Amino acid sequence: VTADRVAILTDMAIRAENIDEARAEEARLRAESRLKEKITDEEAARIQGALVHATIQIKVKHRRRK
Repeated sequence: VTADRVAILTDMAIRAENIDEARAEEARLRAESRLKEKITDEEAARIQGALVHATIQIKVKHRRRK
């Protein structure tokens, strides 16, 4: 970060206009449902990551509407 510039390092970036909100919502619901099942710690970590990913996509899409 400098006075006139910010650099963001990421391993993934999606433009808000490319986010399919319906698909993100479906993914969020699937992940929440799977977390209620009996699963391994490894599966839970993977599904939690998917849940965070879907939730962030939905938040970005809503923020862009304002």
